[in-house]
Amino acid sequence: MKETKMSAEKVVKEPKPKLMNIKLEKLHPFRSHPYKVLDDESMTELVESIKEYGLLNRIIVRPLEDKQDEYEIISGHRRVHAAELLEMKKVPAVIHFIDPVAAEVVKSVFKMCLEGKGNETIARILQEKQILVPMAYWQSKGLPRGGKKTQPNPYKWCKTTIQKILSQQEYCGDVINFKTCSKSFKNKTRLPNNPENWAIFKDVHEPIIARSDFEKVQTLIAKTKRRAPKPQNGEKSMFCDLLFCGDCHGKLRHHTNTINKDIHYFVCANNKVDYRGECPGRHYVRADATEQVVMLELRRMAEFLAADEEAFAELLAQKTDKELLKEKKNDEAELQKAIARNDTVSHLYEKLYEDNAVGKVSDEWFMQLSHKYETERLELKTKIKTLRQKLSECGQREQERENFTSAIRRFMRMDRLTAPLLRELIDHIDVFETDGKGKNRTQRIVIYYRFVGYVEIPEVSQRPNIVADTRKGVATKYLTEPKTA
Repeated sequence: MKETKMSAEKVVKEPKPKLMNIKLEKLHPFRSHPYKVLDDESMTELVESIKEYGLLNRIIVRPLEDKQDEYEIISGHRRVHAAELLEMKKVPAVIHFIDPVAAEVVKSVFKMCLEGKGNETIARILQEKQILVPMAYWQSKGLPRGGKKTQPNPYKWCKTTIQKILSQQEYCGDVINFKTCSKSFKNKTRLPNNPENWAIFKDVHEPIIARSDFEKVQTLIAKTKRRAPKPQNGEKSMFCDLLFCGDCHGKLRHHTNTINKDIHYFVCANNKVDYRGECPGRHYVRADATEQVVMLELRRMAEFLAADEEAFAELLAQKTDKELLKEKKNDEAELQKAIARNDTVSHLYEKLYEDNAVGKVSDEWFMQLSHKYETERLELKTKIKTLRQKLSECGQREQERENFTSAIRRFMRMDRLTAPLLRELIDHIDVFETDGKGKNRTQRIVIYYRFVGYVEIPEVSQRPNIVADTRKGVATKYLTEPKTA
């Protein structure tokens, strides 16, 4: 297969989606349309918005094969219904065509997988051929997509991106809905939905990958999927997902020594010694040494609570109230900025719509800017709602302090750490690179507790910092306070 290089020059020459105004009677919902378009409060708001500002975002359609000049709605069923309520004759639409450059890359990824190449190998090949990663490619075409807006290296592919591409059933021509869900209408956090609850509609659009090839790839993935830890390597460490690099803020990855299975350790997953990362240090730390440090700090806090409950409560109150006040001021400032920017974006789009209507702005430029403004408007709407909710939940901090104190009391009755208690007490732990050599070798491990962050514990009883053998003949002194400027 001829390799396709996604350069900026190539992108300019590629055909762009066709823009046009389509009569409402020419539009049809796609087959087995699962959504219920309701005449509820949300629909009323949408109708009023379109009435005041116009249709801010074009619907996406595809041509029907059996009917000339008629189209199937891919995205925009609610907008079409709102247009019908307003007795509009036409709506602006984007006629969807498969991007040929992106499609060739997807085909090459599947081809390499079927040839037996792993995700890391595929990522390296794409990087060596200077093929843009998906985010950088869509940005080069002026199309908004979610994810990081800046790309330090637009050709740096990773195995997780390859994994995601290989798992997309949509490339077979299918439409899959309800892949994510939320716990309630108040909580907007999206969570992976059980595949049993997915709504799958097969052969809705033109496929990029043959269904047989897709199924072969899924079989290969199932066979090569990373297995659970071997019994001889011991159980998963309770510090997994809690340890972070103090310099690059990436996660620390858990390992078992290949010679001595009793030695478990963590290193930065973004270090450039073991991996293809950018962090200069490994940030090596033993799991048993980490446990000693955490146990020492929790005992200090428990002793402080036992010695003076009022002082302990006052310390937490000062810490949380101080942080709360700072957070509240920042949230209030961010809220005002978001509201002001939302008003500005609305005025900008209104002017853009008017300029497009009288021919001052081309349809192509209108589509690019309208996508940009609509994406920003939706982001601002979500941000405003989130900030208002955060400001209304300040009263929950007192209950959080009580929960934290109760967890410390339970620790006082225990002789060892457990994973559930650890996650109840600790938000995350920052691990820094070791400093010095020989007897002056030190490493900083800073604990950030849930609800309160870092807490400087008054010395109830004098306890020295932990000194442990990290490797044979190599001792390290562990420091538990943050670095000072």
